[in-house]
Amino acid sequence: MATMAAVLSEDNRALLRLIRERKPKSLTALAELTGRHVPNLSRSLRTMEGYGLVKLEREGHGIAPVALATEFLVVLR
Repeated sequence: MATMAAVLSEDNRALLRLIRERKPKSLTALAELTGRHVPNLSRSLRTMEGYGLVKLEREGHGIAPVALATEFLVVLR
């Protein structure tokens, strides 16, 4: 439960929306949009990739993030 809350934090949801809306072509471009450092973004995005929320596509020498999910429904039973 704590892991899910961390992965779906407000910052990460905002990051996913930004990726969906602005479609950055690289992690460097995304870093410029967010003001975050590339290594920090890379760690966050790899974690979100593990949960199927984002896809990191290789493009030439760079990596382009693609948001796969931007809306969430959490059902607890």
